[in-house]
Amino acid sequence: MTLLSLVLFSGLALLSCTGTKFYINYARHKAILDIPNERSSHALPTPRGGGVVFVALFIAVILLCPFFFPREASLWLALSGGGLAVATVGWIDDRNTLPAWQRLGVHSLAVLWALYHLGGMPSLFLGFASLPLGYIGHVLAFIGGVWMINLYNFMDGIDGLAAGEAVLVALAGALLTKGSPVSFALFALTALVLGFLIWNWSPAKVFMGDAGSGFLGFTFFCFALSTENTNTLPLLTWAVLVSVFAVDATLTLVIRARQRKRLSEAHRDHLYQQFIKSGYRHASVTIGALLLGFCASLPALFFSRYISLLFAVIYGLLGVLWVQLYRRFSSISPEEAGKVL
Repeated sequence: MTLLSLVLFSGLALLSCTGTKFYINYARHKAILDIPNERSSHALPTPRGGGVVFVALFIAVILLCPFFFPREASLWLALSGGGLAVATVGWIDDRNTLPAWQRLGVHSLAVLWALYHLGGMPSLFLGFASLPLGYIGHVLAFIGGVWMINLYNFMDGIDGLAAGEAVLVALAGALLTKGSPVSFALFALTALVLGFLIWNWSPAKVFMGDAGSGFLGFTFFCFALSTENTNTLPLLTWAVLVSVFAVDATLTLVIRARQRKRLSEAHRDHLYQQFIKSGYRHASVTIGALLLGFCASLPALFFSRYISLLFAVIYGLLGVLWVQLYRRFSSISPEEAGKVL
């Protein structure tokens, strides 16, 4: 990292940190607070919606990018337009809870916007060859994009987890795309979320809310689709980077579906929440999840040629680990958990 890059990174982190502090004071004054209830993992009223700070700053960075990186105009359009829509509906939901169908509708439109500007997903690079997908690829990309937005919402439930994961994923993505405009944008995102994380770490002084979490999920989806289509970084590599989040969110959804619970209803069924209910501290669970994510992602830095095999192995191992831990720490029976795989 050059001196200029270091100064820029530090400046963005400081700007985000300072902006978040101002937001905390504003949210307390306006009573924009997350009040604890039976589904909460915190005990005190805490300002929420703080993710709007790094969202606003990152969109500002993205709006400047076309002046320096005009060839990636489609990516900047996808990120700014769709990201703004996702963040806006999240912010409204943070203030006044919206029906699930309204949030899902906006998420769907944002993903369609991204697919239009980024060219969909006509093929998938497996590391050794490219698999043509045709129109089914666009459908899979649409489902994946909507799921990524909501997946990140679901996983933003304890202090520092979603922000810490974002720093880990964005930094890894920046290193893997080093020298490209995507790398610059990802380094900027890393700095901005890191500035927020200072206040979001346990005990959290602010929560990012749906405005921040949904935006992060959408942003990573856009980067994954863009780097896949430009042969910069395989989409499967991004899938490996977010594997810990993806496994917990997806298998928890499967469990809730099997139990005929409302999938759109707020809950505390995720594995990371089971740890909290079992007495583990937020910081311990967050550090454990991030270390697991780091270990799962590390091979992707060196074995890109075998990314499809790596994807299958890592998701398989994490799936088995998830079931074993869920059996131990949740109230569901071992038989129900065992049927997930």
